[in-house]
Amino acid sequence: MTDQDDKPLRGVGVYWIDEADYAGVVAAFEDGASMPAAWAEWQKMAIEMETGLKAYGHPVMRVRIKPKEFADWCAAHGVNTGRQGRKAFIAEAVFERWGDQT
Repeated sequence: MTDQDDKPLRGVGVYWIDEADYAGVVAAFEDGASMPAAWAEWQKMAIEMETGLKAYGHPVMRVRIKPKEFADWCAAHGVNTGRQGRKAFIAEAVFERWGDQT
């Protein structure tokens, strides 16, 4: 067994959208047209992803996305409000919680 095998699995962030914010978040996302039409559909997919990550042993952090705050954060950090922005937003939250996991 190597030292790498002894390390705990990295914490993972998943973006989370409250039902009341769904329409606003979809409108704020550059790629919002690719999102499910209904929040319940999105939630089902998000829970399946979260459950899968936990099943592999990853600690999972839900990172809530609010429409205006997310758009403002993306603008301040020079990223788009699509996938690139979501990944960067989540990465910052994960770093703030767990630090450098490398």
